Amino acid sequence: SAEGQTKATLEEMQDVPSAYWLDTKAKIFGEGTGTMEGILADAAAKSPPQLVTFIVYNLPNRDCHAKASNGEICCNKVTHWQWNGKWELETKCDYSAGGTCADGLAEYREFIDDIVSVLQKYASSVPIVLVIEPDSLPNL
Repeated sequence: SAEGQTKATLEEMQDVPSAYWLDTKAKIFGEGTGTMEGILADAAAKSPPQLVTFIVYNLPNRDCHAKASNGEICCNKVTHWQWNGKWELETKCDYSAGGTCADGLAEYREFIDDIVSVLQKYASSVPIVLVIEPDSLPNL
């Protein structure tokens, strides 16, 4: 538990709006404030409902080769064995592979469709703002 100046700062921050990053598929569905669905349910329960801001951030080959924060959706994937204290299969984006990115775009469409399905449940009861791919688009 925080004390002193740290506690005072955290208490002040409680009233500062923030956005929730949707940067993995796992953050879309579920209960509690660790998922989009849970955040919207929480906001809808308030009177009046609170404005909720989400940042959608999971383009295939996210950051367009900037590699600052590689995402989970790839245009082309390569799987190999990696030693992490034990042998594990690891899948990464293969940035050197050519092609159309059809698989990655199909996976991204599923990601967006899942977001849309949650938005449709709450759009009439909660004010919602989406910021779309803020770090990725400038790299195009």
